[in-house]
Parts: sequence; C-alpha cells; structure tokens
Amino acid sequence: MDWVEALLKKSCDKTLTKGEVLHSLFHMIEVNENTLNHIQSDNRNFGPELEELRQTEIHDLEFHLKYYRSLVNYISAIPESKII
Repeated sequence: MDWVEALLKKSCDKTLTKGEVLHSLFHMIEVNENTLNHIQSDNRNFGPELEELRQTEIHDLEFHLKYYRSLVNYISAIPESKII
C-alpha cells in the first residue's frame, strides 16, 4: 500500500490549492469584464454583419462571466476540511 500513498502524495503535490483556483477564476473574471467593457463602450458603426458578431461576443462574455462567478461561489462554499 505504500505505492498508493506515494501516488496520492505525488497527485496532491501537483494539484492546485483552493486559493490558487480562486485566484485564477478572479483573473479570468477581470479579463472578461475588461474585454466586455471595451466592446460595449466602442460606439463605432461597423455595419450589420459586424454588429451581429459584436452582439454574439457580448453574449459569450456575459455567459462566461456568469459561469466563472458561479464557480467562485461553489468553490468558496466548499469547506477546507472537504478538500484533500
């Protein structure tokens, strides 16, 4: 059974901590918010085709922001005692 413990130790050594995961998610939220704000504040008229692409990009960014925020809430709610 020593090999199982050794394998688990190696796995844990290469696993991100809860704080590292949350830090990464906060970074992704910041990047997506900045990109969304940049796209939304650009008032140039590029025509209907590019406006459709712009709206799709806005929709995608809003979806990702909701997803990342829900992951932050979920991970934050996990007690440290439940994390290996």
